Amino acid sequence: MPDPSRSHDPRNQIAAGSFLGIWSAIGWWSAARTTSLWTVEYGADPGPVLLPILVLTILSLGALALVAEGTRQILVEPPTHKGYWSSLRRYTLTPVLFIASLLAYVIAIEFIGFIPSSSVFAFVWIAALGFKIGEGAPRTLFFMAIAGTLIGVGLIYFVFIYLIGVPLR
Repeated sequence: MPDPSRSHDPRNQIAAGSFLGIWSAIGWWSAARTTSLWTVEYGADPGPVLLPILVLTILSLGALALVAEGTRQILVEPPTHKGYWSSLRRYTLTPVLFIASLLAYVIAIEFIGFIPSSSVFAFVWIAALGFKIGEGAPRTLFFMAIAGTLIGVGLIYFVFIYLIGVPLR
């Protein structure tokens, strides 16, 4: 069960608000650069720009509220537990490695093709995550990773090539 004091940690609020703020900034930038949203040919009707403005305003205000509340809590209230940054490093290592390997996987598809790169990607992550949670002996994990890779990559290949007719590169 997660520690309830960590879910209300002000640094988590600042991190979540910053993440939402980055996404809203990207959204505002994209909306501002899409000239078709800002045409005046709709008369009194606000046109297609209304929905992006509403959504981005709500997202921006939510991000601002999270960052402001997290900052207020840090300035007013002392932290309730120690070791936040070391636990953050420990719990974010796997997602960061996954993102890095996903980027390498996309590049590998271009150079060595779908089957080899997907097989390596799937096998490594199935084995690594199985080993991390400690399910079974290493030999069992090895065979489960091979089976999962063959089934997963094989099904994707079959569905895209034979059923849908989309070439995989």
